Amino acid sequence: MDQQVGLVTNGRDAVDRIRREGWDPDPRTRKAARRGIEMLEYSDRLRPQVVNTCRGPEQLTRILETLARVELTDGLDLPALVGETAPRMPRDATVLAILPGATPETAIALGNLRRQGRAVTAIVIAYEDWEFAEAAGRLAAEGIEARQLRDRDALPDVCRDYVLV
Repeated sequence: MDQQVGLVTNGRDAVDRIRREGWDPDPRTRKAARRGIEMLEYSDRLRPQVVNTCRGPEQLTRILETLARVELTDGLDLPALVGETAPRMPRDATVLAILPGATPETAIALGNLRRQGRAVTAIVIAYEDWEFAEAAGRLAAEGIEARQLRDRDALPDVCRDYVLV
């Protein structure tokens, strides 16, 4: 659609983890093999991964490569991520936040982006309707539209609905 697109994530880069923690390509024991692929239970990584906004077919490749290497981390929550990266986002950007839920702090952070002139939509990953309703209520109070993603099978429908609106 020839739109500028970028990516911001609070996940850590698996390549960075391997550089820091090492990787044994030929583990001698089952325990060593498991230890080599395990992620730490807690990560204090405080640097977001960013693919700056750009147009063109290469941009999709950059984003997919980044997403392929992302690992879950809890070092930087969404409000901190927004605070860290908002100054680098174009003022007319559309922000699509993919969330497992919405705390009051998360809703406020996304509301601040909306008040700064950005269009913000949240996709809330929630199987139960009550979980989605709770998150959507917090987001609606900040003027943020929320859509529910129940499971992997619903992903094409959510994307189609988003594009057709």
